[in-house]
Amino acid sequence: MPNPKTYDRAATALSLACIVHCLALPIAAVSLPFLAAAAEAEWIHWLLTPLAIAASLTVIVSAENARVPSFLAPASIGMLLIGGSLFAEPLGFEETPPTVIGGLCLAVAHLYRLVKHT
Repeated sequence: MPNPKTYDRAATALSLACIVHCLALPIAAVSLPFLAAAAEAEWIHWLLTPLAIAASLTVIVSAENARVPSFLAPASIGMLLIGGSLFAEPLGFEETPPTVIGGLCLAVAHLYRLVKHT
């Protein structure tokens, strides 16, 4: 199995990709209309979210030093928020805030773990 730090990096990158997709892509789509389809593509949500959650869960399962409150709390909140954001729109909620906040929680948790345990 690869080093858990590899999964930390992957989870960070995937979390940041969620944030970019939610914030930057719609702004870019205004000036570059061909990006509008990518900004609205629902399949991207269903691809990035499970990958980000899977990478985070792999770290939790494979690295004992990841099972501490300083990592588990923000990572769990992040996973719940980005996972929940998949169902926000059908329930009548805006999906961008939970995705951005969840992505930030996940990215910060993994970056903190990478810095602290390097």
